[in-house]
Amino acid sequence: MRETVSIHRIVAEARELFRDRGYEGASMRDLADRVGLRPQSLYTRFASKESLVRAVLAMTLDDALADLPDPATDWRGAWRTLIGRIAKTFETRERCVGLHLAYGVTARTPDAQDAVRAFFVRLRDAMAGILDAGKVSEPASVAADTLAQLEGATLWITTEGNMAPLRHAVERALRVADPEGKPA
Repeated sequence: MRETVSIHRIVAEARELFRDRGYEGASMRDLADRVGLRPQSLYTRFASKESLVRAVLAMTLDDALADLPDPATDWRGAWRTLIGRIAKTFETRERCVGLHLAYGVTARTPDAQDAVRAFFVRLRDAMAGILDAGKVSEPASVAADTLAQLEGATLWITTEGNMAPLRHAVERALRVADPEGKPA
């Protein structure tokens, strides 16, 4: 008899599969093998590979935003923590699952496209909310630029194993919370 596999484990394994192989390279059979289920059992939990995208990105966003300091009382701490989490994920996993999925889903997978779009909008808006609490000028624009710089740095990690662009993007992002360069 096979052990019960939690939805959380299925989604976490799907995230790694998408991160490693992209949307097209991942299959429900591979996922079923990873979690020790028959493919039919996996399909009773998720109707399709496309239906996993929203769950994977929701988990990813929840992980990034969980237990941040309250921006109303410590926006700098919330900003530093969030930037640090994003950077750590990119350092250890070498890419963002959301960005990897963004390039893999197509008009043939509209639910997945909507999930990717919603993921990045929610992440940008969460970043902007932190910056707004700190009275940073143009928080949505700063958040979008910061996110683009961090995500763009993964290009160099993936293609050359070069972490320097990510370190530079993190330094720029952290200067938003400390423009005079004072110690944290």
